[in-house]
Amino acid sequence: MKSSVIQLRKTWFEVRIFISLSIVTIITIFSFLSFRNTPSTIEITGGWFGLSAGLSFRYGYLIIAFLVLFASLIRMWAGSILTSKTVMAFRIQNSRLNISGPYNFVRNPIYFADLIAFTALSFCLKPIGLLIPVLIWVHYFQLIKYEEEKLINKFGSTYSEYIHSVPGINPGIKQIKSLFNVPLDFSINYDGFRHNAQYILFIPGLIFASYTGKFIYAILIGMPAVIDWAVIHTIIGVSADISAKEKTLLKTRKLSHSKVFRDILYAQCWEDPEMDRIAFNTKPGDTVFSITSGGCNALAFLLDDPAKVICLDLNRFQNYLLSLKISAFKTLAYNETLEFFGVQPSNHRWEFYERLKPILSEEEQLYWSNKKADIDRGIIHCGKYEKYMHLLKRVFRILIGRKIINELFNASCIEEQRILFQKKWDNYKWKLFCRIFLSRAFASMLFDKAFYKYLEPSFSFEKYYRSAVRRAVTELPAKENYFLAYILSGNYFNDSLPVYLKKENYDFIRDRVDRIKMVTSGCLEYLRSLPRDTISKFNFTNIFEWMSIEEFTLLLLETLRSAKDGAVITYRNHLVTRNRPEMFADQIIPDMKLSIELRKKDRSFIYKAYVVERIKKNLCHS
Repeated sequence: MKSSVIQLRKTWFEVRIFISLSIVTIITIFSFLSFRNTPSTIEITGGWFGLSAGLSFRYGYLIIAFLVLFASLIRMWAGSILTSKTVMAFRIQNSRLNISGPYNFVRNPIYFADLIAFTALSFCLKPIGLLIPVLIWVHYFQLIKYEEEKLINKFGSTYSEYIHSVPGINPGIKQIKSLFNVPLDFSINYDGFRHNAQYILFIPGLIFASYTGKFIYAILIGMPAVIDWAVIHTIIGVSADISAKEKTLLKTRKLSHSKVFRDILYAQCWEDPEMDRIAFNTKPGDTVFSITSGGCNALAFLLDDPAKVICLDLNRFQNYLLSLKISAFKTLAYNETLEFFGVQPSNHRWEFYERLKPILSEEEQLYWSNKKADIDRGIIHCGKYEKYMHLLKRVFRILIGRKIINELFNASCIEEQRILFQKKWDNYKWKLFCRIFLSRAFASMLFDKAFYKYLEPSFSFEKYYRSAVRRAVTELPAKENYFLAYILSGNYFNDSLPVYLKKENYDFIRDRVDRIKMVTSGCLEYLRSLPRDTISKFNFTNIFEWMSIEEFTLLLLETLRSAKDGAVITYRNHLVTRNRPEMFADQIIPDMKLSIELRKKDRSFIYKAYVVERIKKNLCHS
């Protein structure tokens, strides 16, 4: 019996378009044939307001045309995000969860749009026509229940949180108000327009009917679009039934071949950990989640005595690097660590490696034992990004000159730095350098396309980085900026080291390195595996700009679930701007004042924004 019900619900979903068309067709025909002498609902409604039949038709059809236009735009917008292959597939397509755009204010915007259109058009029929939106609502209610069961099975608590955050088909007052703020991310592409335009011809048909008083003209003008949509829906529905598992496999395979994950990308972290430490205000017992990257920030977070630091990276080689740094802290003396890392000159780095090698895992040993050149150079120089910085350093020295660079780091105040920049730095040679070496074309030759996937094509690398360097040289103390020192000189200065490499902090960190747990995984997958209320602090660096808005939203949903009440989230905006969607307004609260204050002090000057947000778990549904 149970299997029969399951099969019935599955079949019901797969033939949903034919059920909808049957409901509308049967009641429409019944309205015309069985109630010929009954006035239409629009005429009756107009009479309640004292309007004649002619004026009721004139104003009523125009209002309905507007509602049909509104419904069409919502449907096209949702269809542009979901794509026709997902919308029109007979089976549920659950390889990914779409919760951006209109999915921020209602979980089923296409059904919502249909209900608006069907309700509006039913007023053009006899009162029996009002059965159409009622029966369609019952039909859609069953579809939604079936879909949500499947999506919860696939996405688990992430989708459950989404259900609690966003209404299913009837938006509330809050969502309706937010709709007026969406034009900034409102967009319709060709796919969304072409495959969701079944009501579009009813609009001119209704305008024509408003002058003739005959709804039959609206039907005759509007029906070709409905027929076209039904035919296309059937064709695409048959061809779109690729399993979710197959789609996920293809995406994972493509990602695994990305150049980003073939070796170490960052040998050091290029975010200022002091900003995160201030924002976090970590207490004993806290669990800190951080992107591994070069591992420097994770080691710095140990200074605040957390119970655990979880370091995650999709690139396993970044975790191999952090493991090597941890092994150095456990095995080497302070000065030996500086030599081994490459901060101080040394001819003994391979000897140091042989001493700490036994602590590494078999995989890590296999990797590092084949990287003698990187070990001999010093491991803070072995990343692809650092090699790019060393190339820039050589060009800097030619165009700017060592003398001017030395003057910058010997300047006694910001005003002295500003004068130096204006008189000796900001010249035609500097502008030529930016145009060539800080251009998108040059960077694209060295880095994977994934860096720029969500970046506007018109974005100017040259202007952005010229402005960033101007800020670093004219607004931040150069002597204290180890990021700037590395870029211009190829290393840190001994009196300005990253906090985790300062002598006074060495023993504290060495005693706590076992609190670091390394994970090689995607953020979403890992956070899903955690129990609720696990993480106190989240350092997402700038990973959100590598994601679509949809993926960003999904990750925030899982962050909410795994976060403790009062947890702090920090992240950076580099080239692409990301801010938490409006759907999280009551649960993720930006600390704008602190964000702005900390960004002014950010020694890692390449980021255009630093974001601090706080989670209010008491407003989340359990």
